[in-house]
Amino acid sequence: MRIVGRDREIAALSQAVRDTRAGSGRLMLLRGEAGIGKSTLAAHVLDLARADGLTVLHGQAHPLHAGLAYAPIVEAFRPYVGDTNPRLARLLAPQPSDNPDLERTRMFEAMREFVEQLAPAVLMVDDLHWADRGTVELVHYIGQNARGVLVLGAYRPVEAGTPVGDLGMTVRRADPAAEITLTPLADQQVAELTSALLGREPDGAFLAGVTTRAKGVPLFVTALVHEGFRAGAALPVIIRDVVLGRLHALDAGPRRLLEIVAVAGEAGTDEVLRDVYGSPGFESALKALVVGGLVTEHVAGRTLAYRVGHPLYAEVAYAELTLGERRQLHASMVTAIEKVSPDDVLALAPHYREAGSLVDSARAARIMADAGWRALAMRAADEAVRYLEIAATQAEPDQAPALLEGVGRAQQAASRFDEAAEAWTRAIDLAQRHGQDDLLGELRFRMALLDAERYDSDAVNERVVATATAITGQSLEAAVQAFVFSIRHTDVDKAREITRRLAGFVETDPSPAGQAVGYLGRSALLLFDQRLAEALSYAEVSIAHADQCAREQPFFAHYTRMIASGSYMLFGDMSRSAELASQLVADEVHVDAPSLRTWEYYITGFTHYLIGDIRAASRAIDTGYAIARRAGLPRSMARTRAGQAFLLAEQGRLPEAKTMLTQARGMYLSPEQSLYNVTEMANAAIALQEGRSGTSTRLTFYSLFNDPFSATLRALFTGLAAARAGDVELLADTEAALRIGVTQPPLLIACADRLRGLRLRDAALLAEVADRFDTIGCPLLAAQCRLESAEAGGDRDAVVRALAVFEQSGTSSWADRARQLARSLGVRPRTVRGDGVLTRRETEVVRLLGEGLSNSDIAARLFLSERTVETHLRNSYAKLGLTSRIALARWADENVSPS
Repeated sequence: MRIVGRDREIAALSQAVRDTRAGSGRLMLLRGEAGIGKSTLAAHVLDLARADGLTVLHGQAHPLHAGLAYAPIVEAFRPYVGDTNPRLARLLAPQPSDNPDLERTRMFEAMREFVEQLAPAVLMVDDLHWADRGTVELVHYIGQNARGVLVLGAYRPVEAGTPVGDLGMTVRRADPAAEITLTPLADQQVAELTSALLGREPDGAFLAGVTTRAKGVPLFVTALVHEGFRAGAALPVIIRDVVLGRLHALDAGPRRLLEIVAVAGEAGTDEVLRDVYGSPGFESALKALVVGGLVTEHVAGRTLAYRVGHPLYAEVAYAELTLGERRQLHASMVTAIEKVSPDDVLALAPHYREAGSLVDSARAARIMADAGWRALAMRAADEAVRYLEIAATQAEPDQAPALLEGVGRAQQAASRFDEAAEAWTRAIDLAQRHGQDDLLGELRFRMALLDAERYDSDAVNERVVATATAITGQSLEAAVQAFVFSIRHTDVDKAREITRRLAGFVETDPSPAGQAVGYLGRSALLLFDQRLAEALSYAEVSIAHADQCAREQPFFAHYTRMIASGSYMLFGDMSRSAELASQLVADEVHVDAPSLRTWEYYITGFTHYLIGDIRAASRAIDTGYAIARRAGLPRSMARTRAGQAFLLAEQGRLPEAKTMLTQARGMYLSPEQSLYNVTEMANAAIALQEGRSGTSTRLTFYSLFNDPFSATLRALFTGLAAARAGDVELLADTEAALRIGVTQPPLLIACADRLRGLRLRDAALLAEVADRFDTIGCPLLAAQCRLESAEAGGDRDAVVRALAVFEQSGTSSWADRARQLARSLGVRPRTVRGDGVLTRRETEVVRLLGEGLSNSDIAARLFLSERTVETHLRNSYAKLGLTSRIALARWADENVSPS
């Protein structure tokens, strides 16, 4: 039998078994709530005792044993004396006497002598809280006096003054280690138990549901898993019985208050609960629940608040109420909360929703609409749907279309596309009836955009573009989505038109969100004009405004970072690019559409690749593909599948890479430029490893704006493959393609100069470009360039430095190539530690690390974010071939001059 999460308890009980075999006697108690695992742990200990040759006596009290003296003891001893053996009857029946206490003592002594004859032995009595007083006292007597006998009792917490309560107190005073209190399992232990029960790793959503509802109680975990837990499903009978047993034992006052606390939920403050319950008896009922562990108290702001101690107890208590009782309590909650916090929408909304006709319908509609919009802003999709749907049915008819528009967005965010389309269809019908032309245009755009997510065709794309350019009064979110779609699916002139509309919000909408969107548009217009530095300054202004409303409207913070990350990459600041990308996936709140959530991970994956962490890159791209696959989005699946193929090629896993590239090419029908770029990027990486040329590339600044990561890497790897295959014409064409625009981005210049170095076999130029890649923050590209420099006859030691980076990053294809060159040159690979490897900022960060500063201290000293510090350290590890903070600090001490 495998026990999860009880190693310490098993160790203590196993030692007690060993001591018993050696002749010791002891009483030990297992204490814990129903379902916590007392009986399972005791059974495990009894198995150990049997295996060790000890006699095992096992009895269990039951609620139906009330009035049956010594019933658990009879059950435990019966196997050794027989059902009708008069000896047992004599042992447990004191003879009539003028001194009953003396006779009882003699009986206890006889029982002790009898069990000692079976020693070494374990006497286990389970559920002592249901046992009669005589059984409890006999257990104590034998445990205190018998030699070679371990007496083990298990019970639930009870009030002081009861027989088993007095027993526990006595045992704890005499020997605190003799009572073991079992507590709930930690979340990791719940995951381990769930995996053991299923025989496999559980699905994330399944595990989260079990963990939340079971709250560490092993019996509840087991029951939920065996019942195939589903959110909203009825509780397994065994759980309901356990909980009801506890609830039915409560007096009327505490039971009523527990029901009120269960209904209150997050609104269960002292003031609110007191108002609903009424003053007489409130304090005593509350104390009984808190002392009994059924209710927990905590500080909420400046007041005390209370919750039911276990979610399943709250669930059962709520389920036991009739519908009328629930509605009345919710209505009472509304009245109580309105007295103290009339503007607390989050507290009021669930009670207005459940009170039905007992509250004012107009007020209920306003409250639930407000709660729904807040939930949508935080991307709590299910909550948003619940509130907005109810608000739409109770609001004035002309308000319903806007509410249903929100329902559709929430459904789309949850990848429930059919439900989103149904909500928007209803909204379109109502908006037409009420002449709401602006909203009607936005709804048609959203429907077209939804179809573009689900279906892959030129006709659908054309409809999105048409509706995007037609709408005039769209919301900020719709304006941004129209902008993003247009730059992927239209020509530059149409994209400029929509982008100018975006930029106009700077003058027309002074809100933080409006300014964020407006400056995002201004930044994009500057990018169209290839004025990168000015564009990035506006991007930072956009991010700053978006951060002001990020708590209520995270949508804008995400979009500004998504677009700015690629721009910083082109500008040659990979630290900032990676920082922005990491913030996207570190936040639990995401943008509406699953395709854009996929895009977040796509961006993050390629920033990780460029800073030299291919393992993290693979994890991010894999996550993006999983999101796209669950939602059934062909273009998003194709994009991330091709990304996987590229990374596999870089790791030298060509068969898998080629399979994934074939799959990616078969996943879409209407080839947008960014999809073509990413599949050809993967093809070029495979061609490089196979020694053949890729396909020619025509790079435009607009395609860079569309997807800077795939466009840049496609051009670079097309040139690398051409150089490897000796295709000088394609190599020269690709180099020329990278030199575009009036203001050439630093990353593109470095890539073009690298291809020129390969074309001319100029080792010195390649070495200089490698240093530039280091400055930009791309250690992997720098290492590739150093290897190529060494291959062209440059510094022999460069191959060693390059190999260290390849091994650290996991790019085995490049590492194999470096080792082959090292062997041909007679160079012994070793870790090179010298000056000039790190950029100036990386050197500053490493110097402070060597002085013993933490990441947060370094960030404060250099006025950086902690994420940026982490990026610089990750780059430094990769460049130096080091794997630990201690090794990096030692390198700093040996190679970096103190400040």
